[in-house]
Amino acid sequence: MIFTFLKKLHLELLAWPAGLICLFFLDPAAGQPSLCLFKNIGIPFCPGCGLGHGIHFFLHGRWQEAVHHHWLAPVTVVMLIYRTVQVARFQYAEFKLQ
Repeated sequence: MIFTFLKKLHLELLAWPAGLICLFFLDPAAGQPSLCLFKNIGIPFCPGCGLGHGIHFFLHGRWQEAVHHHWLAPVTVVMLIYRTVQVARFQYAEFKLQ
């Protein structure tokens, strides 16, 4: 029964909220290793670097620090929440039809 439910569940409905929750609990001051592929292979420039920290600060209401780390952090959070709601509504309608 649970496997049937999980097969029908849209993967985005799990991925985006899980990512936002993980970034909420991320501790930028902990000095953890970077997940950036470019940084790990030695390329000094990455257009996405700082986005995770920016999202963390935005989710904690520290908007100036969020924009300081990456100017797209607020836009990214809004887009991910919007997409989650959109997929949830689609999923609800799909389950309702069955």
